[in-house]
Amino acid sequence: MKLNVIRRMIMLLLPALLVLSLLPAAAFAADAGTQVEVRLKAGSKTVKINGASSTVEAPFVSSGTTMVPLKVITNAFGAELKLENGNVITLTYNDRKVVLTFGSKTVKVNGAAKAVAVAPVVVKGSTMVPLRVIVEAFGAKISADSVTKETVIIGVRAQSAGTGGTSIDSDYGKTKIGDSYYGWSLNYPAGLVQVLQSDNGDYVKWADTADSSKVAAQVNVITEHVGDDTLTSEEQRDLLNSYYDEDEITVDKRTITVNGLAFEKQITYTKETKMYYEYRGIQKDDIYFIVIVGLKGTDKSVLNSYAGLLNSFTPSFNQADKSIKNITKVKDGFITFKDADYGFTVKLPADWYSDRDSTTPTYVNETDVFSFNLSSLAAGDTLENWAFRREARVREDFISSNVRNFVTTPLELKDGKAISLSYEYTFGNNVWLTFNEVLLISGNYRYSLDYGYLSSTSAKSSAAFKQVIATVDIDTAFIEKNFGLVEDESDLVDRSKRVTKRSATYGYSIDIPTYWYGVQNNFNKDEVYYNYSAGDMVIFESELDASSYASGLAQYANSSDSIAQGVTIKESSTVTINGKTAQKVVLHAAKPERDIPHTLTYYIFNTDNGSMVFIFAVYDVHATESNLKIVNDTAQTIRFN
Repeated sequence: MKLNVIRRMIMLLLPALLVLSLLPAAAFAADAGTQVEVRLKAGSKTVKINGASSTVEAPFVSSGTTMVPLKVITNAFGAELKLENGNVITLTYNDRKVVLTFGSKTVKVNGAAKAVAVAPVVVKGSTMVPLRVIVEAFGAKISADSVTKETVIIGVRAQSAGTGGTSIDSDYGKTKIGDSYYGWSLNYPAGLVQVLQSDNGDYVKWADTADSSKVAAQVNVITEHVGDDTLTSEEQRDLLNSYYDEDEITVDKRTITVNGLAFEKQITYTKETKMYYEYRGIQKDDIYFIVIVGLKGTDKSVLNSYAGLLNSFTPSFNQADKSIKNITKVKDGFITFKDADYGFTVKLPADWYSDRDSTTPTYVNETDVFSFNLSSLAAGDTLENWAFRREARVREDFISSNVRNFVTTPLELKDGKAISLSYEYTFGNNVWLTFNEVLLISGNYRYSLDYGYLSSTSAKSSAAFKQVIATVDIDTAFIEKNFGLVEDESDLVDRSKRVTKRSATYGYSIDIPTYWYGVQNNFNKDEVYYNYSAGDMVIFESELDASSYASGLAQYANSSDSIAQGVTIKESSTVTINGKTAQKVVLHAAKPERDIPHTLTYYIFNTDNGSMVFIFAVYDVHATESNLKIVNDTAQTIRFN
């Protein structure tokens, strides 16, 4: 099942956490420093602590390892317990620290790694851990009672014994799970561990193992903002289909009603992983909720065991229901976004979310956008020089009437002194945007924090910008360790530098500025496509000769559709470039339907098979003297063999 949402997600634990259906305190009573005797037997739910019996999840033996409820150890020995990084359990006993990780067969005792045969796992709401490695780390002795067949552990309670910690105990009594911000809840997926949760909490996954290659059971809850319009059944099904794996086959598709609510239901099967999935989808207001259950099995009936869980899902969260564990990422109106790949952390208001299509940390809401980038520091460069070049480049790329209000101010960030360069620009229709470039230099790298918003929302967005930028935390030590040379592809680029491109297939060459980006840069292909700061360049072969192609452009400009979009012919002439005659046609679109105003300059050269067409597009807002010269100079380098 394809889940694009899992990119840059943080590994989290979930252990049932019914993990600590706390045993009666009397059963574990013992003074710090006093002897403790624990008696238990595999398969038996009775455990004796200093002779007092209590009921627990039955210990079991797997691969020669005795697995016992974690709460037996913490409460009997007075070890302190806390959860770290979402899926790491740390036990503290006197001067000993034992660290266990869900899905990992490595246990660390005071930093020394020890291998175990079985990793910690959740069974029916109880966290089960390997017994021997922990209690021996506590200095306890393990033996067998030949008469009662019990395992006997003799040790000493911690000198400053705690209560066993509260990090996991806090889930005692929770039978449901949900998110108060997105507004959903369902029955607790007992026996599964929460292995993933996105930065903003819009995707959560539980599974029987953190190793994705070995998952045999999983539950996923996904929330997507889809707008205020009600999705049709077909649109809902298309949305569910977008989460399919390439080999996923639909074997059942229908609309169902559960507890008075209409859901789209789809059952699928994957050939490669032999998994059956059931998808449920429902819209409430502007959010579409998707619940996905996946299980290995021989047929779709394997999903029947999760029918109760699926039927328990509701697109609402009852704050008064104390049986619901609230896993929302929203704290005091903010979400902490962490990008481990870039060592980047920021707190953003609850209506923000990650741009999943961006390769660098980028976040958006309805009116604002915020992004983070880094590049290597050039020798001798300074923050002031960098800010000066940024302003100069913006002025070079925008005509003067479309950019205004440049302001440069010093700014103090958590990671050092920065400079904020702010300005406004417009693409027309009197809609202005405000852009803030916060520039920081630390060590061998430069960091750019870019925050943009509609100027019409300036009061709210300006306040949000100040609030957000104050929370930015960059792990510069991580960057220094994990990144090498990262060149800035725009700041220090020499725009006068060119490279000659040749087409053996079509018999021409052209000198391209090296800063232009080749989307399709194989000049022997049917079409070449480059984009640059001012617009785009396209090259292709036409079956029409140059004169016929130019006539077609004139007809197009005079069509009712083109007139409605303000298309006019600014020039139609014959020119000679490097000894080769071409038809030159210049069209201007003043109010294009799906674009901003721009000029298209066509150079059409006759060939034996028709003509070669070179099109240079320049947006009006970027039609500066500098950009026009670069484009015109490029056109003048066209040569034919």
